[in-house]
Amino acid sequence: MRSLAMVACTTAFGCSIFMRSIERPQATVQEVSLASAGLTGVSGQLRLDVTNPNSFGVPLSGIDWQLSLGGARAVTGRVELSQTIPARGVAPITTTLTIEARDAFAMASALSAGARGYRLTAQLHFSTAVGPLELEVEHAGTLGTGALFGGR
Repeated sequence: MRSLAMVACTTAFGCSIFMRSIERPQATVQEVSLASAGLTGVSGQLRLDVTNPNSFGVPLSGIDWQLSLGGARAVTGRVELSQTIPARGVAPITTTLTIEARDAFAMASALSAGARGYRLTAQLHFSTAVGPLELEVEHAGTLGTGALFGGR
């Protein structure tokens, strides 16, 4: 009888770990910037603050991103990551955006035609114990006279 109660308790506890709900992390774009340009293309950075409301760490495994300029899709990319967002914490994420030369040329053409508005759409991929979790983040701005893509 005693062992039956222990098995029932262990089973209930084990199931509760997998049955608990996972709250969606939140992400805020802090900055989209271009750092350097060369013959092979343009590289820049994406800075995010990712908030994890859960009582356990959530591993961030990758980011798919798309940058639009003047309302037209300009470039896309994928960044593989291996960073755990701490339980009930905020983690700054900085990753490189690489824009190939042909896409950079198309962006330069759009800029010369007067396009100034941009939109970054990013899909963050998390690997959790109960399966993959995805979060989409959007950020829009207007190109300034200084850095090509500025902060907030």
